[in-house]
Amino acid sequence: MVGRITLSGIVRGPLQSAHLGYRVNATDGGRGLATAAVRNLVQIAFEEWGLHRIEAGTLLDNVRSQRVLERNGFVRFGVARGYLLIAGRWQDHALYELLRE
Repeated sequence: MVGRITLSGIVRGPLQSAHLGYRVNATDGGRGLATAAVRNLVQIAFEEWGLHRIEAGTLLDNVRSQRVLERNGFVRFGVARGYLLIAGRWQDHALYELLRE
């Protein structure tokens, strides 16, 4: 196993959305694995599960993760201050979204 990907907080009804999370082991990064995993999960979420919107967040300085999202069509739409408790600190995150076209 080289990483993990999740689609959580799935909301049905008029919203039809979910939150995307993923990580790749440091030793396996830079090989396109996260980009491919996100692409595959987005396809399933939109085409098979009928979702309309997927949201994801990254630490502000996590450029590699932001590139993964952008390569898959996600658009940055804001910053969530104090979004997650990481390493003992509440850290800001860049927020991204992808809408089913």
